[in-house]
Amino acid sequence: MNIYRYIGGKIRRGGNDSARSDRMGSVSSAIGLVSVAVSIFVIIVAVCVVLGFRSEIRSKASLYMGSLALVAPGQSPLNDQFPFTDSISFLDRLDAIRGVENHSRVAYCSGLLKTEDNIFGSHFKGVDSLYNFSNFAKNLSAGEIPVYSGRISSDIVIAARLAQQMGYGVGDEVTAYFIGDEVKVRKFKICGLFDAQLENLDVSTILCDIRQVQRINDWQKDEVSCIEIQISDKADIDSRLDAVSNLVYEQSEESDPPLFVTSVKQLFPNLFDWLNLLDFNVVAILILMIVVAGFNMISSLLIILFRNISSIGLLKAMGMTSGGVSKVFRSIALNIVGKGLVIGTVLALALCAVQKHFKILTLDPENYFVKFVPIDFNFWYILLANALALVLIMLILSLTSGFVAKVSPDKTMRAA
Repeated sequence: MNIYRYIGGKIRRGGNDSARSDRMGSVSSAIGLVSVAVSIFVIIVAVCVVLGFRSEIRSKASLYMGSLALVAPGQSPLNDQFPFTDSISFLDRLDAIRGVENHSRVAYCSGLLKTEDNIFGSHFKGVDSLYNFSNFAKNLSAGEIPVYSGRISSDIVIAARLAQQMGYGVGDEVTAYFIGDEVKVRKFKICGLFDAQLENLDVSTILCDIRQVQRINDWQKDEVSCIEIQISDKADIDSRLDAVSNLVYEQSEESDPPLFVTSVKQLFPNLFDWLNLLDFNVVAILILMIVVAGFNMISSLLIILFRNISSIGLLKAMGMTSGGVSKVFRSIALNIVGKGLVIGTVLALALCAVQKHFKILTLDPENYFVKFVPIDFNFWYILLANALALVLIMLILSLTSGFVAKVSPDKTMRAA
């Protein structure tokens, strides 16, 4: 058995005969425990909320171009003027890159929706039956996802806010006008509404059959605007961007069209700059909470030291060094900090789990892009937060070792 932990346990359970002193020690221990618990509670909730925002906004932004996209030089994924053929030699090797889930052919064209009272310009996003509709399905508010196999489909999915603005509903037929060398008119049927709430991005996107877009643009069946690449939610966008860029650079053949890779972060920098600001806020909260908990623990430990000053003198008189006595009281502090971390972590995870499943706390989507406080769990981050808090608080508590070194055995024994 560790002698320092054993002596610390004896002192913690009541090494002083004074009832008032015992009450004071208990109160100081409780203050330290509550301070640590509240601090780690705030830190873990902040981490889970920021991870939730990052996951939700990244998922919503991926509705428009995926996580990454192969595009023609000098063009954006929304390009409807300079298509390239999808017969690319390295395309099958994309899915072998770690973190890449799938890739999809996408074609865009610009059109106008018109009613008697309103007119609105939108990007028609053409996809095929192999497209990954999971993000659209996740944000679907009415209707269903269309099936783009077999005959050319006239079914479309539009934003709920656009439908409200134009007076549309699921099942309605809409007329779209496409202006180029000549005006082309097409009729579509609304089969679903999605609600992504990302500024004005969602209202400008209409999901449709890729063959419709290719016909409107007078493209061949193998010509597309971009190749969307979807990566897993946990994969880092920047590192996957580098990996795909290296593949394009190293594996391209002479017969392949010239392409370069762009990411959703480059297309929507303001959204991700906002997320980076949230990350900075979490770091500030982490530092502030740990400092507050650390200095509250110093106050609690000093009270315990004053309460047991005669015990310190006795231990020194029996030959224990100042460093050994400090270890005894650090074991007491470690017990308090450990309990506080466990209590705070359990309460934080419980609150986050309730919010994740029941979405009790709501937000204004006009300002925060989501209707509720989003939660995402990453247990490695939670363990790291606990470990970092434990180490830093114990380092702060090392400041009390100077007090122990100044305690004189003869004076404390005489006072006792």
